[in-house]
Amino acid sequence: MLSILVNILLFILVIGILTFVHELGHFLAAKLIKATVFEFSLGFGPKLLSKKFRGTEYNIRLLPLGGFVKILGDGDPEKKETKEKLKDDDGNLHNKSRLAQIFVMLAGVTMNILFAITMYFIILGSSGWKMTLDWSFEDFKPVGANITKEVAEDVKYSEVIKDGGAYIAQIPNEGTIKSIAGQTITLSNQVGEVLKEHRNEVVDMDICNEECKTYSVQVSDKGTIGIALPKNYFVIISYEDNKATAGFAHLINTVRLIGIKFGDMFGEAKTTGDYSEISNSVSGPVGIYFLIDYFKNLGFVTFLSVMGDLSLSLAIMNLLPIPALDGGRVVILLIESIIRRDLNERIKTLIINGSFIFLMILVIFIMIKDVLNIQNIKDMFR
Repeated sequence: MLSILVNILLFILVIGILTFVHELGHFLAAKLIKATVFEFSLGFGPKLLSKKFRGTEYNIRLLPLGGFVKILGDGDPEKKETKEKLKDDDGNLHNKSRLAQIFVMLAGVTMNILFAITMYFIILGSSGWKMTLDWSFEDFKPVGANITKEVAEDVKYSEVIKDGGAYIAQIPNEGTIKSIAGQTITLSNQVGEVLKEHRNEVVDMDICNEECKTYSVQVSDKGTIGIALPKNYFVIISYEDNKATAGFAHLINTVRLIGIKFGDMFGEAKTTGDYSEISNSVSGPVGIYFLIDYFKNLGFVTFLSVMGDLSLSLAIMNLLPIPALDGGRVVILLIESIIRRDLNERIKTLIINGSFIFLMILVIFIMIKDVLNIQNIKDMFR
């Protein structure tokens, strides 16, 4: 019960920090261009704490999952007479240049990106400017970094498959591979490379178990001998030679890695017709809860890395060209710039409110999906 309470508090804290960072960007940008900011609120619903300072009301509200900044010209006062009175106000965002409006719209995303970069600097600096990647990314070409392999142990095979070349040569069921065809083996991926060079040949393999011995093994036409060979190394992305730009470079590399992963998933789904893996990779508050539950035990610095990743995810999501999101608002402003006139206010409001309703419905569906697949989500973080 205590663990659940801690998770809930951490969840609220994480969402609160990310929301604060995002809305702070909009707030500071609005103040910078001298737009009138009526309200800066963390959370929704009834006010718990409220303070008015220099024309802006600062609030902490009951429901902590979110927040907002209310700027004149973008989330105007509801009373029609008040709107008309302030229509020509110098502080009205709508009266600022479209470039200034775009600046305000993108400021939240910018702050989330800067927050992510800061988190990446902290975690990389505390881990020797290195980070472990998935083995599937060993051929990745990073920006401002190098990919290296760090050996964890000797090259050990764990199983000999019946009727394969290794089985026929009667090598031990488990052992350590020291060399193949005279080539010293230090990385598990070398085994496949060397064997492919000797397809349909018999090679000498130095293998150690209780004792070291040389075995003559027939290699198949596919470059295999029939053994199960776990990876014996970690794939490391290293920023040791580029420490000053490490946080920026890691953000770029993270976005590229996400793109590669989703590209592979879509490619496989298109081939197999099974899109379940893509569906499972999209998660909402339930998924974030279990993510926090898993990483809270791995140390403060690792938790900061998760905060950075979530902040980057929030930035990417907000850049989507959906009218209710920052990216969609920018698209509307760009369209207005191209046609050199404002879109009909009523139509614009309908588009934004309609897309907001769509997003809320989507979030509800994602939450339902997460609840129905809650055991699978739990298993992911075990």
